[in-house]
Amino acid sequence: MVVIEDEAVVLAGYQMLFESWNYEVIAAQSVEEALESLEADAMSPGFIVADFRLGNGKTGVEAIERIRQTFGTKIPGVVVTGDATATVAGLRDAVESGMPVLHKPVHLPQLQDLLSKSLSRT
Repeated sequence: MVVIEDEAVVLAGYQMLFESWNYEVIAAQSVEEALESLEADAMSPGFIVADFRLGNGKTGVEAIERIRQTFGTKIPGVVVTGDATATVAGLRDAVESGMPVLHKPVHLPQLQDLLSKSLSRT
């Protein structure tokens, strides 16, 4: 599993949460860092969690798409956002493409259910 979140404290929280659920986690503050770690570990991710607003004007939607393009497969993923509505253009794009969007604060049973369903399809 890959988690991309530009806030270090939030990233560490996600990493601890997913590891407590017995997932192997690549935690990164950018898509570039995630791809470097995946390459170094010679692994393909099974799932991607990305915050919507990342550093340098990047979005989680772009990060998920870039990882999918790199690995040539539609890796399941979810965008997490603190935006109250899905009216932001990038969030609309995510929803229209079928990419799930979860709003902060994330309801953990909902996230766990999404992971379980997505990973059982792969």
